[in-house]
Parts: sequence; C-alpha cells; structure tokens
Amino acid sequence: MSLSLAWQSADWIRLLRNSPDTSSDPTSTAVVPASLERLEPLFGPNRAQSDAPPPATNLRLTLLGSFINADEARSSVIIRSEGDKPKRLHSGEELSPGVKLHAIYRDRVEIDRGGRLETLTFPRARLAVPSSPAMEAEPANDAVNDLGGLQEDNAAELRERMEALRKQMEESGGLSPESPPEQPLESE
Repeated sequence: MSLSLAWQSADWIRLLRNSPDTSSDPTSTAVVPASLERLEPLFGPNRAQSDAPPPATNLRLTLLGSFINADEARSSVIIRSEGDKPKRLHSGEELSPGVKLHAIYRDRVEIDRGGRLETLTFPRARLAVPSSPAMEAEPANDAVNDLGGLQEDNAAELRERMEALRKQMEESGGLSPESPPEQPLESE
C-alpha cells in the first residue's frame, strides 16, 4: 500500500509541475475563469444590489415636499434644516458640508453622507389627538409660512436675474436705455 501511495503521489507531482501543452489546436479548451454568478453562493449576495432603501438618517432635517419629473435632473425637493429656512434642492446639490442629495423619490430622498447613503422620509402624522384645534393648526401654519417665505425668496431671486439680464441687453444694444422696463405681474 505504501508503494502504491508513493507511486500515485509521484505521478500527481509530475502532473502539477508539467506546464500544459501550448499547441495550436483550436479545439483545445481554454481555462475559463469562474463567473461572479457562479461564485455568489459561496460568498452570499451582494448587499449593494438590495432593493431596500438605505437606513434612516439621524440628521435634523425635515422633508417638506418632493417634485418628481420624468427628467431626473429637473426633480427637486424642499428640505428644512432645524433652525433654518426651507431650501429647494436638486439631485447632487449639497445640503451641508459633506452631505449631498443623492436621489429623489415620491415618498423619500436619499442622502449621501460621507459616502454612506441614508434615507429621509416625510414626517409621520401625529397619532395623538390634540387637545384643541389651535394646537393642530399651529404646525400647519408654520409650514405654510415657511413655504411662503421660500416663494418670496424665489421671486426676489427671479427679479434680480431679470434686472441683470435687462442690463446685459442694454449693454449689448439689444434694448434701448430710454424704454422703461416692463413690470413683472404680481401673483397673489
């Protein structure tokens, strides 16, 4: 038995040491590396491919609105940081240093916080019944006032842009300086 084991071991070592023949035979099979799909059962599924949303964020942010467009670049959200005015943001814009808006969905947004994705959802409605109608109306009024302030900021920014464009047109000769600028229509 010892002699048989030694003989088989020697054959096996010779087989391992010999390099494979490099013939020009097209029918010879090449060694194919294992595909990732075949290796997946060994190591488990890739966690990055999971369809579940990332974990909730612990940042003090409130999602006030999301505006979804078929063109993802035109989708935007309104987010308020604690103690700040609400901001309208597009995907890829920075909320604060190191925190970017990654993706916008109908019911949530994903935030990239230092390379780690987190989810920010709309605040849940309070389940407790308020003791008076005034207590219920106060948070809603705050949100309406905050959004009204955001609309005023956007209107002021639009007026500034229009004034800069008017000056640029006057300088280029496209608009005579004598003609009065058209007043923008005020909306209610």
